[in-house]
Amino acid sequence: MNRLSVPFVLLLHSSVFGQVWDFATWQGAKVSGEVMKKLSISVEEQLRLENNSSYIDEVFTEVGVGYDLPKGFGISAAYRFSLQPRMTGELRTGHRYNLDVSYSKKFWKLRGKLKARYQHRPSPYLTNDRLEPESGPVIIRLKCSIEYADLKKWTPGIEFEAFALTNDPFGSGFNRYRYRIFLERDLPKRQDLAIFYILQTDYSREQPMFTSIVGLNYSYEWKRPKRKKKD
Repeated sequence: MNRLSVPFVLLLHSSVFGQVWDFATWQGAKVSGEVMKKLSISVEEQLRLENNSSYIDEVFTEVGVGYDLPKGFGISAAYRFSLQPRMTGELRTGHRYNLDVSYSKKFWKLRGKLKARYQHRPSPYLTNDRLEPESGPVIIRLKCSIEYADLKKWTPGIEFEAFALTNDPFGSGFNRYRYRIFLERDLPKRQDLAIFYILQTDYSREQPMFTSIVGLNYSYEWKRPKRKKKD
């Protein structure tokens, strides 16, 4: 073997064999709408598969509430209850809480959004082993997205999200990232269908974990009934 090819082979070996890959699929449905002016609620159900989409990773129901603030700002909170089967036959339950602050603005034909999330699982026994360590962690998530908002029924976009474990004993800061592309389609009667692809990179392990995720989401938004004017 040529001496010049040795470093290249070593680099290729470390990049291919020094990391773990998985393929996952996410399917979900969401119902949301205003209950009062600027105040909305939502309910979401989702199924996530892992191990090349051959095994159930998590099934969860999430209930959220949001409030629109002036000048494009908003706040929201959500609670998630999940079921996570184990290969031993055990079925674990999980609980998660999160608080979000967001800002959105439209410029030219684009719409940009920034979101910061505080996320917590209260018990070390109620966590998702694949995504989070057994320590009941507090996670800070920062997300930014841009979508093309000038088409009639189609909305393409891109998104980037970074995760930081606040109680990480190694102080590694941000060590998990998600890169997402999506395409949404407006359907009749305030319905929406979205397909997306996510590349998730996780450097919190000895071996980096890379996950390709393909997903499909359906959503329905109800319209708040107007009050009848009194005579």
